[in-house]
Amino acid sequence: METTRALRVREAAPTDAFSVAALHLQDDRERGRAVPAGYLDTLADAWLRDRSRRTWLAEEPSGRPLGTVHGSRVPLLPTVREPAGARLDVDFLYVTADARGEGIGERLLRTLLDRARADGVRTVRMPAAPAARALYTRLGFAPPAERVVELVLG
Repeated sequence: METTRALRVREAAPTDAFSVAALHLQDDRERGRAVPAGYLDTLADAWLRDRSRRTWLAEEPSGRPLGTVHGSRVPLLPTVREPAGARLDVDFLYVTADARGEGIGERLLRTLLDRARADGVRTVRMPAAPAARALYTRLGFAPPAERVVELVLG
């Protein structure tokens, strides 16, 4: 699915902390979660401190954020079958309600997968959302288990 909306996908920088936090806040509100006072600042600060997490943003030319995805690289010890390597755990994918259905989530994930391959990552895991099954299939993930999908990069 291709987006008709003009946008760019780029790796988030420290100056994007409030945009990333605002997207998380939108997700929490959509899910009906109570959002405590100061949450935006708390999340932005936590994201800035977490240097192991890689984050990409999709945004309009004006800079308005439309979506984000996070992935954390997990080093893997060598096994008898495979040398040492790494896995990427995707822990958050979100697209704003007004931009869903335009392929933005797919573009974010493809960007993340391309970077993971370039970084020598062997597998990618992420939570299995029932509404995203078609997306997982298009990207080559194995059929979802109850809670996780996995893609072996080659």
